[in-house]
Formats: sequence, structure tokens, C-alpha cells
Amino acid sequence: MPPLFSNKSLWLQFCYLFLFIVCGVIFFGTLALLVGQLSGAAIGSRWYLYAIQSISSFGMVFPALLFSYCATKKWFSYSKADQIAPPPLVGYVLILSLFILPVVAGLGHLNEQISFPESMQNIETWMRNMEEASKIALQTLTANSTIPILLLNIVVAALMPALFEEFLFRGTIQPFLSKWFHNKHIAIIVTAFIFSAIHFQFYGFIPRFLLGIYLGYLFVWSQSLWLPIIAHFMHNAVSLIFDYGAQWRGIDLEAIDPGQVPEFYPMVLFSTFCVGVGVYYLWKRAKKIEA
Repeated sequence: MPPLFSNKSLWLQFCYLFLFIVCGVIFFGTLALLVGQLSGAAIGSRWYLYAIQSISSFGMVFPALLFSYCATKKWFSYSKADQIAPPPLVGYVLILSLFILPVVAGLGHLNEQISFPESMQNIETWMRNMEEASKIALQTLTANSTIPILLLNIVVAALMPALFEEFLFRGTIQPFLSKWFHNKHIAIIVTAFIFSAIHFQFYGFIPRFLLGIYLGYLFVWSQSLWLPIIAHFMHNAVSLIFDYGAQWRGIDLEAIDPGQVPEFYPMVLFSTFCVGVGVYYLWKRAKKIEA
């Protein structure tokens, strides 16, 4: 039998994808809340958040795998998760991960300076409350970290989001939009916009949007989902390790205003230059591999 989507229009495929996503989010979100309640952990505690995040994350990979099977009769084919990332490109990505963090921090600092007109104060208050709730959740996971807790955080807050989010966004939504728009660049930008917006963190929207564009091009250049997964994981993991190192030295990162640190902007500019050069050579190397 041919795949379910073999004779279906793109519009109908979109409806299926939307249905898969809604069902996945509702089912695994409900299951996560149920497990969180039954676990006996206090609501908002570290172990409660582990249960919620680890289970609800499956709501992103479920629609991706199901859509791939309906489109190709293979679970990993549509997302190109069955293709190995070229090792030379992996090397570039690992190095770039060290320089991207200051760039993201700089963009995040600029993003936080955005203020709304008085007529939109209610919207700004809602966005800042959402941002604060996300910060509290992250602080709960990383507070008083030990090496075992750090390793567990790397699995739950770095590996799982990287793996499952990339299956949905770069592995499913982006290639679908490429067919829809007949333009891979528009597909990358729209997917990155959705990727950033879906986190409901306006004051981190710009860096997450640009990070999404970077991950989108990694997917296109490598023709493998594993390269953006590695890049996404490295970004998350390096952030957690950096936070752990700061805690170990007794530094409260939340109490520091980056704009008041003299070395901050020169470091951001230097890192931006290094990332730009690195992405250029990564693109050149990808073209050579493709040829």
C-alpha cells in the first residue's frame, strides 16, 4: 500500500499535521500532569518539573514520527533522521557552540530592553510574568546543583528538548513548509519564527529566532536532522554547564546586569565575528561535501 499522504493535497497534509500536534500536546501534557500529581513531589519542585518536562516533551516527537510514517511509511525518513550528519560539519558545530552563547546573551540583553507603549502595558505585564515563570522553573532545576543533578539536567533540559523539538520543527515543519512555499529560505525563517513564538518567552524571542534560523540552515546544509540536534543540544548543555560553574564560584548570574560589565560588549562582538566566520566556512564545507 502507498503512504497515506501519497495522493493528499498539501492543505490536507497540513490539517493532519495540525491534528497530530494538538493530540500529542493534549495527551502527553495531560499524562505529564497526572504523573506529576501521582509522583508525590511538591508542585513546582525540581522532581515535579522533571516529570512534567520529560513526559510532555514526547508531545513534540509523537506528531513528527506519525507524520513521517503517513508521508513515507518510514518513521524517520521524512525528517532525515535516518541520515548521518557529515563528521566535518559536526566538528564545526561543536566549535561554534562555544562562541554562540555570548552572542545569544547579547541579543537576549537587547531583547530585554524592549518596552511597549502605555496602551499595551497589560500585554507587556503578561509577557514579563511568563518570562518570570520560565526563569523560576529553570532556577528550580539548576539551584544547588551537584554533579549528578547537573548530569540529570543535561538529559532533561538539554538532550530531550534538543531531540524532540528538532524532530518537530526542523525535521517536520520545515520540510513541509519548503514544499508549501517552494522556497527553503522562507521555510527556515517561518519555522524559526514558530519555534521561537511557541516558547511564549517574548524577552528571549530574538535570540531564539536567530538560533532557529541557524538550526534550519544546518538541517538544509547537512541533509540530516542530527546536525541541528547536536547544535541544539550543545547550546543547551553549555548554558547549563556555564550556570553550574558560576554557582560553584558563588556568582549569582541573575544579579548581574550584563550592560554594566565592561568586557561584555567586546566579548559579544568578538563572538559574533567568530560565529560569522565559522558559519561561512561551515557553509563552504557543506557545499564541498554535497559536490
